[in-house]
Amino acid sequence: MGLSPKMRFRLHRLQNRWEAWKAGLRRTEQAVTAEQKMCPSCRALVERGKANCPYCGQRLQVFAASPVGRLARRATPTIPVTGWLILANMVMLLLEYKLSGTSPLSNLTAGPSPGATLRLGESLPLGFVVATHQYWRWVTACFLHGGLLHIGFNMWALYDIGPLVESFYGGAKYLTLYLVTGICGYIVSGFFGYTSLGASGAILGLLGAMLAYGIRRSHTTAGRQLRNVASRWAIYVLVFSFLPGVDIFAHIGGFCSGFVLAMLMGDDPPLTEGQVRTWNLVAGVMIALLAISFYLMAVAPLPLA
Repeated sequence: MGLSPKMRFRLHRLQNRWEAWKAGLRRTEQAVTAEQKMCPSCRALVERGKANCPYCGQRLQVFAASPVGRLARRATPTIPVTGWLILANMVMLLLEYKLSGTSPLSNLTAGPSPGATLRLGESLPLGFVVATHQYWRWVTACFLHGGLLHIGFNMWALYDIGPLVESFYGGAKYLTLYLVTGICGYIVSGFFGYTSLGASGAILGLLGAMLAYGIRRSHTTAGRQLRNVASRWAIYVLVFSFLPGVDIFAHIGGFCSGFVLAMLMGDDPPLTEGQVRTWNLVAGVMIALLAISFYLMAVAPLPLA
């Protein structure tokens, strides 16, 4: 069944607004990178033009502003965490459809069955989660989606926002932001009795972290631009959250926790050797949390409710 003309019009209008936002993010990113560049070894932000990193001594390669230089920058794998997160979300969606016994290609608007999303760990009301000790649902729900349109919009947002936030905070802090804010979003959502799933709470957490970065750097032109872009789109997304079927509490919980966590952890990647070790340990804990959560989901008995 195809989309109605009214729905196609709404999607087209949303796409135009999203493209305008992407253009704003690109201009902000260009303003930031015009002032600084990132050391590939310790990920510290260094003044553009420096030949060596003043923190770790790493030789900094300078690409020419030419097609070959731009191609070399694109070929450099600088955003691994975002790529892995997108891959994990896509794999889980395929597993949802596999358990549902349906194919997304047969009906683009049809989603996985409620039984499949329940089995794979969607977030449930807080009372049920606490009573059954299924706290792992707050993690697994961040990687589940209700269909192709749902995951399409979320992964589109993650693909655009994720690399920018990851370049600001570094991979370890970025992974921590994604998981912790996603968990906080579902705790708030469950407190209000919602059954929910999706990566949008964690993505709103990244948007909150981006706003925190812009506020902390508001003494610079790039920081003010980033703050203004993040503020406008935080308001837009939160207003959009009032639409029927959207879990506004997961969005609010994710956004607020992302802002607070980013303000507490600071707005730079780990710089010193001690900071690098600490955040590598934190990232290891986050990966262990992911592994344990999905293991507990896999061995959970049926029926779950």
